[in-house]
Amino acid sequence: MEPTDHDTMRARPTSGAPNTADSAATLAADVTSEHPLGPHAAQILGTEHWSLLAARSLIWNEAQSRATVFLTVLSASIIALALLADATGFGAQTTTLALLLLPVVFLLGLAAYARLVQINTEEFQLVLAMNRLRHAYLTIEPGLERYLTTGHNDDERGVIATYMLHGPSLPWLWVHFLVNTPTIVATVDAALAAAIVVLVLQVAEAPRAVAVAGGAAAFLTVWGVLFRLQLHTLRPFRDTTPRFPTPPDLP
Repeated sequence: MEPTDHDTMRARPTSGAPNTADSAATLAADVTSEHPLGPHAAQILGTEHWSLLAARSLIWNEAQSRATVFLTVLSASIIALALLADATGFGAQTTTLALLLLPVVFLLGLAAYARLVQINTEEFQLVLAMNRLRHAYLTIEPGLERYLTTGHNDDERGVIATYMLHGPSLPWLWVHFLVNTPTIVATVDAALAAAIVVLVLQVAEAPRAVAVAGGAAAFLTVWGVLFRLQLHTLRPFRDTTPRFPTPPDLP
């Protein structure tokens, strides 16, 4: 007598974790078959989906508020310095006020940047969670797959599909990464750091070439450190194993 699917599943070795997309997909299918969804699954999944959407809306409202507050404080500080410079001829009073204001604005910018990076990481996690819910929807109603535009797998390809970035090239992804909000805030922070260093060197009566070199070095150092921090934290797939990976035969 030929072995049944149930016998075959029990005969599979249980030692070791799956290392391929095929084995991970098989494991997910086995878990789903062992624990079928109940009659109230769609309602519960829909409630969870709305909860994730609300959380996603809240964090993006916070991201916009953080960036707006930072840029508003920066603009107000620059206007105050410009008015004082116009009244005093950019003398010692203007330099002193600049050295008091700009470091405070710089610290505010660093705080805004750090929170924006955290928000981007939380955004990835929320997208992964919603992709898993869509996978559950398709488990209930498989015929709906052709009507879904966003992804329903919780791996990198699934997230890219949810962001409508189907088949992007690596240079295009880098451009997308460079123009996001945290990178823009990091660039402004680096410019503030350069301005502070130049002012300090001018107060120390350093040569103009030294001041320019110091400002450039400060800009590149701060921008590079912040950029690497963003690269390090925005990797939600490095330590996680997808529950529902994209089948390898899909384009």
